[in-house]
Amino acid sequence: MKIIHFFLTSFVAICVLIIFLIKPGINDDPHSKFENMINGTAYKPFVYRTLLPTSTKILSQTVPVEVKESLSKEISESPLLSKIFKKLRWENELATEYLIAVLLMFLSLLGFAYAIKYLFVLFYYASNHITNFISIFALLCLPPFFMYTSFLYDFPNLFLFTLGLILLVKQQWKIYFPFLFIAIINKETTILLLIIFFFYYKDKLSINWFRKLLFFQTVAYLITKLMLSFIFRNNAGSFVEVHLIDHNLRLINEYNLVTVATYIVILILILYKWKEKPEFLKISFAMIIPLLFLALFLGYIDELRGYYEIYSAFIILVYHSIAKILDIKINLLYKK
Repeated sequence: MKIIHFFLTSFVAICVLIIFLIKPGINDDPHSKFENMINGTAYKPFVYRTLLPTSTKILSQTVPVEVKESLSKEISESPLLSKIFKKLRWENELATEYLIAVLLMFLSLLGFAYAIKYLFVLFYYASNHITNFISIFALLCLPPFFMYTSFLYDFPNLFLFTLGLILLVKQQWKIYFPFLFIAIINKETTILLLIIFFFYYKDKLSINWFRKLLFFQTVAYLITKLMLSFIFRNNAGSFVEVHLIDHNLRLINEYNLVTVATYIVILILILYKWKEKPEFLKISFAMIIPLLFLALFLGYIDELRGYYEIYSAFIILVYHSIAKILDIKINLLYKK
């Protein structure tokens, strides 16, 4: 069963990754072009999210120059491969870097699929096929989130944030703190883990221990952000981008009944049996409030990929509701 689950999850992950790479693609935004991201010359704030780009560059440097040149030449001379690269808007000379980045994105996506399954079983008991299917369900729900553009750090963000939720629930602080540095390097919205920690643990830990953990997380965030700001201080761009007037306010007249109805159905699924759902997941999902605020003023409010930090909680809460509606046996272990 584990082997079947692995291959099925891997197959779905590959399909989702292909959609992600084709539409909208990872090399469209002029401020975060692939080459600029891996070389650290992209615009701020995108360049701050450097975990996968830097990992790609480091790994690519271990590949002999001859191998890189041979691969680029093979792609240029192959009608099929050349057509694929052109379709994806990838430069042939960066073939090695693209392939490494794609592999890392796939591993992040697969890691996310397993992480959300693990997060699920921390709260619920269900049959193996119901437990295994949440990985597939989470992957299948992702394509509607691929809007405007795709970023190298999107799938690592999904994986690392879900892993952070797991470490918080399990209170594995010795792993959590070094992990925090890595996650922040991938994306600054990791700070939401600190907020989840605050609201969930403020009445569950001793005051001294709670304050110490809160202090160390705050320091970890500030040190990492200051380090990234210093490294990329000379890059073009700004710390944030403001899109309230040029995009978000224009959306008021663009929503149709189908879109509104879809959001209403999703909201009903989230709120169904709300009192029965785990406190930790409800607090995690509540991070949609700061994300909506940030998106309204500093991003595209309709860009769903901007809400990946609440995606795992969202999926499990909806999965819970669907199971109850379909009378599928799914038991809460205990209310965390």
